Amino acid sequence: MTFKLHFLGTGCMIPTKDRNHLSVALEYDGSIFLFDCGEATQLQIRKMKLPMGKIRKIFISHWHGDHVLGLPGLLMTLGNTQGVDLVEIYGPEGSQNYISHMRQSMVFDSKINLKVHEYSPEEGEVVKILENMNYEIYCAKLQHSVPCIAYSFKEKDSLNVDKKKAKKLGIEESPLLARVKLGLDIDVNGEKVSSSDLTYVKKGLKVSLVFDTRPCQGVDNLVKDSDYLVMEATYIYETHGEKAEEYDHMSAKETAEVALQNNVKNLIITHFSQRYKDTKDIEAEAKAIFENTSSTYDLMSIRLR
Repeated sequence: MTFKLHFLGTGCMIPTKDRNHLSVALEYDGSIFLFDCGEATQLQIRKMKLPMGKIRKIFISHWHGDHVLGLPGLLMTLGNTQGVDLVEIYGPEGSQNYISHMRQSMVFDSKINLKVHEYSPEEGEVVKILENMNYEIYCAKLQHSVPCIAYSFKEKDSLNVDKKKAKKLGIEESPLLARVKLGLDIDVNGEKVSSSDLTYVKKGLKVSLVFDTRPCQGVDNLVKDSDYLVMEATYIYETHGEKAEEYDHMSAKETAEVALQNNVKNLIITHFSQRYKDTKDIEAEAKAIFENTSSTYDLMSIRLR
């Protein structure tokens, strides 16, 4: 099963020659979930050779331009992509209105059907917005200058067959293993075999994506125990901490403190201000507090499993 993060854009309000507006694609089991859609996102998708037609769900953190300017072009492309008949957009309150105005602002020549879901969690509340047999997706309210939410993708735990034990019973290729993976007992040569004797629990991964916020209860409650936390680190606290506070953003120090306080395993920082030529000092500030930190660059991919 493919489980990857693709960083299409890692910049802030003003893109640079090296950093596009923010967008992250999560690739999971044949689907691509897109989180935010900054300017030129679809070009970045092309560069990374990701299958455009696999994007059916788009998650918007908020409606500042640097997070959504790529949305009209992407939707028009998806609307003319064979096999794509429905795209669902998830976002904060007001999303339906923004989508409506966007479609009226141009000749939107697209056959696509859009379904928009709006969420307005209470302060500190974590809301489940999607679930299927393999995963759950949650959102929580952030502290920003406009309505803004963050997301967590939680893979469900699964039962896996112990191949050595199955081989010992001579059923390594048996269709009975499908029942075992469902937690059902089976009969082997007239003897009952418990599913628990043949399986082990594979713990699902939790991936949280947090953009444009100040420290708040919603962040803490959402990202707790994340295996991977992708979070903005727009400024260096030592030199521009006051700007982080003024513009409702995070410094690398503050982001690292969130990871440390919430039992996060891996911190991946992104959304860097254009004032920094590289991320060396940003990453160093975060690592001084939370060692297991890495910084992103455009067109970077990380295999999660």
